[in-house]
Amino acid sequence: MQPPKLEKRPKKHKFWNHEIEDNHYYLEENWQEIIKNPKLLPQPIQDYIAAENQYANNYLKDTKKIQDILFEEMRGRIKEDERSAEMKYGDYYYYSYFRKKNKDQGHYSLSCRKFKNMKAKEEIIFDGDLEAKKVKSKYFSSVTGLSLCQKYLAVGTDKIGNEEYNLIIREIKTKKIISKGIKTSGNFVWAKKNYLFYVVLNKERRPYKVMRHSMDADSAKDITVFEEKDPSFFVSCGLSHDDRFMYISTSQHDTDEVWFFECDQETPKPKLIKKRELDFEYSVDYHPEGNRFFILTNKDKAVDYKIMEVRVDSPSPENWKTFLEHKVGCLILGTFIVKGWLIRIVRQNFSNEVIITNLKTYEEHKVNFPNEECYSVSASPATIDYDSKDLIRIGFSSLKTEGRVYDYSCKTRKLVLKKKQIIPSGHDGNLYEQKKILAKSEDGKVDIPITLLWKKGMLKKDGNNPCIVSHYSMYGSTSDINSFNILRLSLVDRGFVSVGVNVRGSSAGGNNYYLKAKKLQKMKTFFDLKSTFDKLIEEKYTSKGNIIITSGSAGAMSNGYLMNNHPEYFKGVCTSVGFVTILLTMLNDKLPLSKIEEEQWGAPRTSKEAFEYILKYDPYYGIKSQPYPQLYFSNSLTDPRVGFYESFKLIQKIRERKKDNHPIIMRCEIDASHAGSSSRWDYLKKDVIPEYAWILKLFNKHKA
Repeated sequence: MQPPKLEKRPKKHKFWNHEIEDNHYYLEENWQEIIKNPKLLPQPIQDYIAAENQYANNYLKDTKKIQDILFEEMRGRIKEDERSAEMKYGDYYYYSYFRKKNKDQGHYSLSCRKFKNMKAKEEIIFDGDLEAKKVKSKYFSSVTGLSLCQKYLAVGTDKIGNEEYNLIIREIKTKKIISKGIKTSGNFVWAKKNYLFYVVLNKERRPYKVMRHSMDADSAKDITVFEEKDPSFFVSCGLSHDDRFMYISTSQHDTDEVWFFECDQETPKPKLIKKRELDFEYSVDYHPEGNRFFILTNKDKAVDYKIMEVRVDSPSPENWKTFLEHKVGCLILGTFIVKGWLIRIVRQNFSNEVIITNLKTYEEHKVNFPNEECYSVSASPATIDYDSKDLIRIGFSSLKTEGRVYDYSCKTRKLVLKKKQIIPSGHDGNLYEQKKILAKSEDGKVDIPITLLWKKGMLKKDGNNPCIVSHYSMYGSTSDINSFNILRLSLVDRGFVSVGVNVRGSSAGGNNYYLKAKKLQKMKTFFDLKSTFDKLIEEKYTSKGNIIITSGSAGAMSNGYLMNNHPEYFKGVCTSVGFVTILLTMLNDKLPLSKIEEEQWGAPRTSKEAFEYILKYDPYYGIKSQPYPQLYFSNSLTDPRVGFYESFKLIQKIRERKKDNHPIIMRCEIDASHAGSSSRWDYLKKDVIPEYAWILKLFNKHKA
């Protein structure tokens, strides 16, 4: 079977004395309409997508048996009626769970509550399975919000995958619909007086406006509270934990501006805390007992952030006072407040820690966790109520230890187990080995943290083990490379070494780790990944030609650079929803993310230096006439973050130029979002298992 072809219609662009060509520019036409209604996609492109999917299915037809086995394996590790730990809010306890799998049930979770104690009668306030059935679509995503009086539920649904939600409000007891006709980005917040604040998208898919809905008014009469005119800023809203203040944040990646107001004001009058200033970051937490804001900020070159405080009635920057000094190398990831306590999550020495401050005595302590080499930890309020009775909620897992949820008493410093992840088919962490190693960057300036998991007795340490490396390292985002992954065990149990890595571009080594791999230093990310592979090969965990790399979205630009410039390292490259035509995207100011992304990659429309630097690493323009490793791509037709056309443009050009006989696999999901399929079982069958089967086939491990 011959690989599908798209009609070439070359279009030349001239910038900065360079002429670049886009062979399939027409794929971007009418993207705004197509994201809202995929049926508007021209028939030739629909036919092409169908042909690509058929080509992929044809290549993978001899993996059907192993796909069935993988599904049963993965399903066996998932407790089908999984239940969350409950959270108290007033007189109710809230929790969620799944039904066991059958044809129409077990795909989406149910949200429930019980009155006063967990032995009371269960009340279902949202049934995901039932709601999905109502919309009559293969894709279903929902966001819900409970009113402060706990009588009403706001429900936003997206049945396409474009991240725009149709919002209704209904009374919980009677199921009566109170309001409808509201469209939102999915960011909405209840406030006092049953006001609902929500964020709206503009035609370029940018969250740009905050509106307020009143329960006693038609949604057509909703009022505008805030509107952001600058196309490089995105808007969000949130509520202080004690329900007093509404926050409106408008931000670029590294620049913030925050407004606040009493959320029960008849006419909202947002008050500015600090006017936006390029590369000045800050966020706000309200402390009711002190009537003050705690401000997490990089003010005064606090690259890893410090905490400042200011009274609510005089919040301007000249009144800010330092509460916690900046400490280089100790990155404050976030803070939250429960009555009497300030909790901060920090990262130092490539590991996360939870530190608690008593807001009466100012004594602080660190939460102690089980002694494991590679562990993941999270922290959040233990109750929806502001007064949590000194409790916070802690999540913990490691590469080989299944997840646990604890309630931690800030006062007694004791952990109480609330929930342990159950693996129905069984799991023994003692059968696996986990390890953290450090590679040195090519320029010798930083260490690179690498975590590894393998099954005992299966690592030969002779370089012959297949190795799968997961990475991202974009926007300062740091992947959780230490957490338990029930899906990856299906590869580890077949002799793969599973590797996670955070290189520069992430903030794994502090914020400078990220800031010094932006714009004209972005290629450090790619060089660090190569150093990672060299370290794995040097220590004989694997060898050249035995490595699979996998990433998605912006992480795909690393995949593209590496397969273009160092193809000899890889057996295969897996790329999902890939941002792989960077230069073309950044030159098109009509696309939704182009302006805001200039803070990351540079502005090639206005800077020759930025244009020429991006051109050096752009995956599309870096394609060469050479042998390539095996390639696997997947995308989503209605993805609002990365256009479906990017992957298509790339693979068409590679097929035209490459000097090998490897088939390129391209799977396009019609009913999915940037994050993939919405049903937990569809996600396994459509997003995970075909890719795993493809990987196993590369190593001739697909024959069951």
